[in-house]
Amino acid sequence: MLQDAEAGQFEVIIAWKEDRLYRGLRAMLLLLDTIQDHKVDVILAKENFDVKMAPIKAWVAGMELDALKERMSMGVKARLRAGKANTGQDRYGYQRIGEKIVIVEEEAKWIRQMFDWYIQRVPMMEIRQRLIAAGAPQKGSSRPRKVEWAVSSIQSVFKAAYEYAHGIKIQTRDGEVFEIPVEPIISLQTYKQFQEVREANKSYPSRHVKRDYLVGGLIYCDCERKWGSRGSSYKKKGQPRRKVTGVYFCQQRHPELRHPDCPKTIGSKKADDYVWGKLVEVLNQPEILINRARQHVTQLQEKANQDSSAHNNLHEQLEKLFSERQWIITQARKGQITEQDMDYQLAALAMQEEYVHQELVNLGTFQQLPDLDSWEEIALNHLEDLQAGLAALSEKPAHEEAAKEQFQLKRRIVLALVDKILIGKDREMTVIFKLNVLSLLGIGSDNTPEVNSLTHDQNKSVGTCSRRQSCLLRPQRAVCG
Repeated sequence: MLQDAEAGQFEVIIAWKEDRLYRGLRAMLLLLDTIQDHKVDVILAKENFDVKMAPIKAWVAGMELDALKERMSMGVKARLRAGKANTGQDRYGYQRIGEKIVIVEEEAKWIRQMFDWYIQRVPMMEIRQRLIAAGAPQKGSSRPRKVEWAVSSIQSVFKAAYEYAHGIKIQTRDGEVFEIPVEPIISLQTYKQFQEVREANKSYPSRHVKRDYLVGGLIYCDCERKWGSRGSSYKKKGQPRRKVTGVYFCQQRHPELRHPDCPKTIGSKKADDYVWGKLVEVLNQPEILINRARQHVTQLQEKANQDSSAHNNLHEQLEKLFSERQWIITQARKGQITEQDMDYQLAALAMQEEYVHQELVNLGTFQQLPDLDSWEEIALNHLEDLQAGLAALSEKPAHEEAAKEQFQLKRRIVLALVDKILIGKDREMTVIFKLNVLSLLGIGSDNTPEVNSLTHDQNKSVGTCSRRQSCLLRPQRAVCG
């Protein structure tokens, strides 16, 4: 209804009573903003609608709703203490009938099978393939499943091993924990064997070797997933295990959802060296970043000029809120409303004022730009300072402590200048650089938008590239707001 009001599809809202419109302060504020901004009238069949009295009525309606929720919660807790099943999703292998939870044997047999496979050390993805091939049923869902037997569904079964073995269903309500007795599905012996295998699986040495990942958290593939990082090692039959190395990997575990161009993994050293090489090339040609950033600063300056009218509108909103605040205080002094009601309404106004002030801060950030003509000099000096430090960072560290410090400095430079890294077929990488001009000028806060400046990929050359002579530079959009 509010969307239709914003679209101008009607002029009047007709309701039975005001408590049919909203039940709470947040919903009330949303409705009032809409009807005031779009000049929509409200007509009630049993009451008169008063915009100024709406916050009080919303508060009363909220109190009644809270009381109703409290009474319902008390009844739910009483049933749970008595060991009776309550609402909630049924765990795989069980079904709620009335107030009892009973076993669904068709699902329970697959639970036992999954635990047997796990104890036999069958890999997780092999377990998934066996379940799909055998047509094992899954618990019904209101939404169509994107993947059949997702790994997360199998893991949820294993995470509930204790409950399956000891015959309990754990439910929480308002911070209290309740245990409802149910019939166990797996034996205690199976649970013990499962725990032993699970504990043994935690001791893979390649997963526990600490490594430094220079571009960790910045790589994306066509699966639209942020890549993770981990240690990796392997060995051929009859040969000793090879040295543990680091890799970046796509976190899409389901083959049917993986993009055909996704390379799945890339060695961390190869990726780190490639991105660092591209970053050095860019710092050796700082005028490229400056030229691209200049285009975006110009766009921001234009936006600041366009937002002058919005700035005036926000100030008018603040004046209206100030007048309404004075009116509420006056009504309280006259005894027309209680002090408690006054505090409640003033709190609601404070929320609106905070929102308007934040909008003014956002606009003010961009409106400072037309007066700042020195940004290019500051940004260029910053990039030249980084360039001067590259020689020291390329030297081999004398000891482990120096190596850690060197890595931290390189990581800070990467996070400051690299927006993201796109990886495609044959592990070809595209590095998208950024230059946060406003941050260099000390404007705004941590939420200050960054100015993305150029893209560095493997199609054209701006220097010498080790792979396919690559470096295409093109401007990226500014992220504002």
